[in-house]
Amino acid sequence: MTAPPADRPASTGSRGGIRMPDRIAPMLATAGRQPFDSPDHIFELMWGGLRAMAHIRDGHLRLVARNGVDLAPHIPELNHLPGLITAREAILDGEVVVLGAEGQPEFDALRPRLHALLERDRPPEDLLKPRKVAGQLSYQAFDLLWLDGRPMSDRPLWQRKNALHNVVRASAELSAVDFVDDEGIAFFEAVVARRLEGVVAKEKTSMYTPGERSKAWLEVRALQSGDFVVGGYTFGGARRRGEPFSQLLLGGYEDGRFEYVGAVSGGLNDVEARALVSLLEPGVVDAPAFNDPPPIARLIYWVEPSLVCHVRFSEWSRDGFLRFPIFSALRPDLRPEDCQLD
Repeated sequence: MTAPPADRPASTGSRGGIRMPDRIAPMLATAGRQPFDSPDHIFELMWGGLRAMAHIRDGHLRLVARNGVDLAPHIPELNHLPGLITAREAILDGEVVVLGAEGQPEFDALRPRLHALLERDRPPEDLLKPRKVAGQLSYQAFDLLWLDGRPMSDRPLWQRKNALHNVVRASAELSAVDFVDDEGIAFFEAVVARRLEGVVAKEKTSMYTPGERSKAWLEVRALQSGDFVVGGYTFGGARRRGEPFSQLLLGGYEDGRFEYVGAVSGGLNDVEARALVSLLEPGVVDAPAFNDPPPIARLIYWVEPSLVCHVRFSEWSRDGFLRFPIFSALRPDLRPEDCQLD
């Protein structure tokens, strides 16, 4: 597995103090098979939003995505987060989400903002007019990695949680994520009933290990979804009139190999599909990047595996393909190598 870059080393300040790091690679969870109860774990909601580190220093905010992009200029609704933190310096780990009328996260509501992030030809002044999202934009913070000159990642989770809840002033735009002690099965059943993404089980004594996929955090999904890389697109077959392509060919990385996992055709409207083709066309190549290219009897344009998208699906087939995938949104906050097949 190719891990995200490790922490950039903290430098020494002019007065001999430790300077807050410019970037911390996020700790990642491992897939869990089923829900469980445990006195050694807490259980949190899987938000299914945009993972981002909130760097707060002297009233200024940076929202650093997994690929290093600062999302803050594109999400001005959250620019006043520093005023909701009772600290001069802090680094929070969490997710940018859109909350619906009943407070549930709605990933699809982020689609207009995510598509805009990929439109590199937009004039700079247009960034001051971000596309409207249907719902409440919010940052859901679930960890605290730095606090006023002190690194927190080497402290156990329960200490980091206590400190997080102490420094966050809860509002519509910022929350310290609630959690459940011990009773993971009942919490998972409640998540299933509300048709939410799933649950993350975290060991109470676990340290934060930047850039690593750790078994101290376990994701148990209630709904199936994932992030995959586009490796090509096809023409022909059951295509509506005016659509610019039939299917997107998707893949992910396993032991360094780019493996084909299936094709998605549903979920895109015509405007989005045309915009997507304009992003894919510059990356068209002669040969497929897939380790084992799919035998599809259609006209195929192979592309460099550089564009990531989020997909919902019913289940994995026994031979490792997505069943009934539906396109959800582009993921400009992720690098292709972040899409590891677990």
